[in-house]
Amino acid sequence: MRFYRASGAMVVERVARQQRYSVKLWQFEMLARFDGTETFEGVAKEVYRLQPGGFTAMGLLNFYHWLYTEDLVLCECESIFELAGETEDGEETSAPARAAERPWWSDPRVVRGAKIAAAIVFSLSVFRLVYITAPILEPPVGRLQAAVQKIFRQSEAGVSHGELARAAEEPVVEKVSLAAKVDAAPSSRASVPEAPATPEDPSSSSPVDAETTQSAPTEEAASRDGGDIRSIETLRVQLEECRIRRDEFYLQNDEEGYRREVHRMTRLAKEIGDIENRL
Repeated sequence: MRFYRASGAMVVERVARQQRYSVKLWQFEMLARFDGTETFEGVAKEVYRLQPGGFTAMGLLNFYHWLYTEDLVLCECESIFELAGETEDGEETSAPARAAERPWWSDPRVVRGAKIAAAIVFSLSVFRLVYITAPILEPPVGRLQAAVQKIFRQSEAGVSHGELARAAEEPVVEKVSLAAKVDAAPSSRASVPEAPATPEDPSSSSPVDAETTQSAPTEEAASRDGGDIRSIETLRVQLEECRIRRDEFYLQNDEEGYRREVHRMTRLAKEIGDIENRL
């Protein structure tokens, strides 16, 4: 076998067959140490000690297969994978000279910085694109939003009208019950005994004055009862209106209006109860 350099690469030539092979530096070092007495394992350990990380177990196995195919070794080696480390990149992983020859852009810090810069540039480009296209997209978006709001308003208005129609069909004031209370009012007041009047001198009062004195409390009580009944009717109408507004606020999800109407209904119901207790 003959060894020489061609274009910066080491070439091995088998003169008998006129075959040429391009080999690496560690392969050349191993071939140069084969003297017929050294074993493949011993040569591999010696070369690996001189060039730590110069080759991997897989590269050593491929080199051994090539030697075995070319009939350059006499027997198989059983411990090829124990002769080198378990790196995957071959001789360029941990050799100081080869690490110094790597380009600056292969540095992990440079790669990480380039990724961050690319992300920043992409974000700025997106912001710039949105800023430019905003005047173009704003009118269609505004029209779409207005259409959606109009649809929601129509649906809410439809629900409110339906609720009002349902409330209008229900009876608001019970006329019969109010009439019964009107009839029962004089009898209830008549059953209450009145305090005896202070005796007066018959000679100082005339029969006309006595009749006027007796009829005045009766007319005053009747007018007061009639005013209370009219107040009850007005309060009942207001109570029904509050109930309708409360239902509308509930459908519109207006919590403040709903609570306001509930408090007002409570107050009206209390006033109605107080007036009924006085009758």
